[in-house]
Amino acid sequence: MKKVIAMTLASLSVSLTSVAFAAPVDLSGDVSVKLARETAEGNPNVSGGIYTFKLKGETDLGAGWSLYGRLGGQYASNPSLGDFNGDTYGAGKKAVIALDQFGVNYKKDQVVYKLGRQDATVGATALLYSRADSNIGKNVFVDGLSASGTVGVVDVSALFAKEDNIGSEDNKIYAIRTGFKANEDLSWGVTLGRYQYNGGESTNHWATDGTYKFGKNSVTAEFAKSSSNVDNKAYAASFNYGFNDKTAAYITNFRVETNGDMGGQSDFDNDNRGFYYGVIHKLSENQELELVYKDQKQISSGQHNTKLEATFTHSF
Repeated sequence: MKKVIAMTLASLSVSLTSVAFAAPVDLSGDVSVKLARETAEGNPNVSGGIYTFKLKGETDLGAGWSLYGRLGGQYASNPSLGDFNGDTYGAGKKAVIALDQFGVNYKKDQVVYKLGRQDATVGATALLYSRADSNIGKNVFVDGLSASGTVGVVDVSALFAKEDNIGSEDNKIYAIRTGFKANEDLSWGVTLGRYQYNGGESTNHWATDGTYKFGKNSVTAEFAKSSSNVDNKAYAASFNYGFNDKTAAYITNFRVETNGDMGGQSDFDNDNRGFYYGVIHKLSENQELELVYKDQKQISSGQHNTKLEATFTHSF
């Protein structure tokens, strides 16, 4: 299967380039500037600026098919704050650029299928697994098949993929989530997953989530557990408050035990517990400012650590 996926992705990458000259390409993307500061007890503080651009292209092939690709680039004044893989590019690398996502989409009825290199999350809050769209460059995404959409009255998302890692350590992820709406304000879902290490070991995972909306506000919670014998739980609960159409704030409490997520890759820091506080303000239709403060402790050691981020994003 690994060889088949690799050959498919290689041919898709070549096809995307050739087809782009024959058919119109819809372009979109964003540029962002982030100022960040991290602290950890017993270690020096780390701060710097991160400058990112993402250019996405999609070519319609007709009959529901399209080719997609993404060019991503980033400069981090302090490489340890970058969203790229430091092991891939080297510890001192400050700037990277790569064609980091590519493949084919197929849309049928209300479901979109994607085959190729792509970002991936598992769980309603990405509690179980995350290789997010904010990542940049090589060895930070997955190769495989995903599907998302609605089948009847059920929201469905699925992922069958292997990680694009350095060397041969391409671990595999299998996951499916089904979501249901009790009414316009209340929804809930169940996620089942399996994380398989390249060496053959694997863990099974399940999660349940729920969201309740009231006016411009909402509450979302998710709980997850793995088949590991110890340190096998994780949860996240978030309250979102909308001041108006332009400004919103949120507070999230989370805890991710060492074996509570898939391969230590929750969107929340593994082996940590704490709070996220955030404010998002929409400056215009295409511009947004977000301020986030993360206050957390490592579960195993009790080490206190924080993150402060201010991000300006312009979309096009």
